[in-house]
Amino acid sequence: MIDIKAATYQWLILLMLTCLSFALAESGFSGRTFILPVLLATFAKGCIVIDRYMALRYVAGFWRLTILAWLLLVLGLIWFSFTRV
Repeated sequence: MIDIKAATYQWLILLMLTCLSFALAESGFSGRTFILPVLLATFAKGCIVIDRYMALRYVAGFWRLTILAWLLLVLGLIWFSFTRV
């Protein structure tokens, strides 16, 4: 059964995190001061999407860990590309 209240709150959190990322992008920051909050917001959004919209919240083991590992790998590569000297 779908919990409409929880889905609505999660959708609002996704919307707020997207607005935060957009505001940071438009603020003119760059480099290390900019990338960490954006990556954290992206990780939070990814976890919500994985749990709620991909319905992996109650799936144990391989599939959930694979998707989370993929998300962390992509975010780690983005972090590495922005923080390289």
